[in-house]
Amino acid sequence: MREIIAMHGWAGDSNQWSSWEKIFKCCEWEWQATERGYKDISPHTPKWNHNSNKIKIKRVAICHSLGLHLLDKQVLHSATHVILINSFSRFIPSGKENRTIKLALNWMMDAINTPNEAPMLRKFHVKAYKPNYIDSESIESNLINISDPGRVRLENDLKLLINSDSLPTGLNTHAKVLIVNSEEDYILANQTKSKLAEDLRKHLEYLPKIINLQDEGHSITKIENIKKIKHWLEFDHAKNMV
Repeated sequence: MREIIAMHGWAGDSNQWSSWEKIFKCCEWEWQATERGYKDISPHTPKWNHNSNKIKIKRVAICHSLGLHLLDKQVLHSATHVILINSFSRFIPSGKENRTIKLALNWMMDAINTPNEAPMLRKFHVKAYKPNYIDSESIESNLINISDPGRVRLENDLKLLINSDSLPTGLNTHAKVLIVNSEEDYILANQTKSKLAEDLRKHLEYLPKIINLQDEGHSITKIENIKKIKHWLEFDHAKNMV
């Protein structure tokens, strides 16, 4: 049995996984997506369908960006495989990029629930998809219909991002982990990526595998890259063992 629970990142929603869901479900993967509920979509926290230890089950958590820190801890702990897409343990690096990133995050925080909120989110989503194209309709769909409870979650989750400094509790030391880094990610600093790999090597029993994707930004859009990740999951995870 094979199942997936996917967790989107900050200011995202479960609709971002539509291409992923089609690719995996056609190969008999059971797919569920967590929804944080920033907009007019109800929050949803799925659980694994299969938890029996009597049969061999592959439970895969796919986390994008802040999604690693937002995923239900019991779901994360029970995952046999974890795919981290442009994720982080500590978002704000300790090096020379520290001050600039802090200033940008403080501006984003101050913009929530003000007239600057929509321009801030618009800038964030364009930057997240860069260098790839995102149509104006998709951008605007991320700016409207933010509910009052969703806005509270948006603010609290940004605080979580700012204060992140380590791997979240719950990550099973026996899990097989794939780190997916985009070479043209305009959201994560290189030091932030290196810190995640370092923390995972210390935490895990098996060395994490790292895939670097060319011509991709913080948000993965290309079908061929989704299929690369699927290929690792189905055929290459055994190579992580040391």
